[in-house]
Amino acid sequence: MAQTDGSPTVADRSNERLDRRVLLTVLSCVVVFTASMTIVSASLPTMADDLDSSESLLSWAVTGLFLVMSVSTPVMGRLGDGYGHRRVFLAGTVVLAVGTLACAVAPTAILFVAARMVVGLGISATMPNGIAIIMEAHPVALRGEAMGWFQMAMTGAPVLGLVVGGPLIEAFGWRSVFGVLFPMSLVGFALAIKVIPDDRDSRTPVPIDVRGALTLATATLGFLLWLQFGGSDGLLTPMPLALLAIGAVSLVAFVMIEQRVEFPLLRLDYFRRRNFTGPLINHPLSQFAYMGSFLISPIMLDEAFGYSVAAVALILLFRPAAFSITSPAGGKLASRVGERPMLIVGTALMVASMLTWVFAALWVDLWLVILGLVLSGLAMGLSSPSYQTAVANAVEPSDLGIANGMGSTLMNIGMLTGIQVMFTVLGDGREPADFARTFAVGALAAAIGVTGALVMDRRR
Repeated sequence: MAQTDGSPTVADRSNERLDRRVLLTVLSCVVVFTASMTIVSASLPTMADDLDSSESLLSWAVTGLFLVMSVSTPVMGRLGDGYGHRRVFLAGTVVLAVGTLACAVAPTAILFVAARMVVGLGISATMPNGIAIIMEAHPVALRGEAMGWFQMAMTGAPVLGLVVGGPLIEAFGWRSVFGVLFPMSLVGFALAIKVIPDDRDSRTPVPIDVRGALTLATATLGFLLWLQFGGSDGLLTPMPLALLAIGAVSLVAFVMIEQRVEFPLLRLDYFRRRNFTGPLINHPLSQFAYMGSFLISPIMLDEAFGYSVAAVALILLFRPAAFSITSPAGGKLASRVGERPMLIVGTALMVASMLTWVFAALWVDLWLVILGLVLSGLAMGLSSPSYQTAVANAVEPSDLGIANGMGSTLMNIGMLTGIQVMFTVLGDGREPADFARTFAVGALAAAIGVTGALVMDRRR
């Protein structure tokens, strides 16, 4: 039965065809964001020249975007839980489209960075609610498989964006990329209106825990800015330490507020559930190693191995290719054997990847680099669907949005922490031993993460 506005209802979700349509529709909206990520990073020098700015300022187009996402994603997930995932998802799609258009026409570097932050706000609304919509459109037994296909598209889109966007920039300039992505976002919005089920009738609006949202946002922002500024000024210098203190005090305040408020932003008792807390420990630490090595490995290939930028770009494609190709298999295996074993396997592969790079650096061996890239992609491809489904299955259906939001935020914190820590460990050294030491730190972080998987319930 359909609503008067033509959108399907929650009751229609038993239709198998609708499930596929929902998955593809959500992907059509969020892929606009993921497709632009690699091309923005790769085009920073070109953008800096065109906008008469510096690469350091434009790097905030990436850093600022992740900061906005990390701070606002839990709140957007909670808004979806209370007022409907479809409603917040559609609003986020509009914001994402506006931000993409603003990127295309930004006249200055500062306005371009601001536009990317608007994009971050849009994706913070679409991502947790989009995942919740996919989860609700599939029975529990098929959630892992659905998330496998979701991860495949999310990982493949940046590669496709780089392959297609490179020639596009060469021919028409960097603005053309956003000029192509903007109409794609409008198509995604139109599909979402028609396909995504209306869930307003199944929601009971509750007051938003404003104090909890503000203290959680301040805690997250304080920690991330401590990493950002500490990476250049030193983690123990006065300003970074002040930011860390602000984050710590805000986190304590958040916990105290959540214990007392009638309608908390996040139920703290979820952290007593092993299948909720375990993945939140495990996967961010794998992301620590994954993203840290993502930025260290091209430096090693350039300065220690002597490869050109074009050659490095081709070599690095092995990792996202392995990630994308194996994600559907990771989702299917999670449905069959459970999330816990898949997270353990993913952790083991990530540790193996980092150790392979240790020897690749010491021996200056390209084939070991490629093997490490493949192992790293396999690790994420096989474990990422399990991370999403384990966290979602551990909470009540009414809290899917906030659960996905917390999962995304902690994953972003893991990524940014890995980048800053591994860059700090590398320092100014560019000898093989310097790179080997850095990858060893990544291996240690990933190995610690296995404790999160081990504490999870053994039952499927």
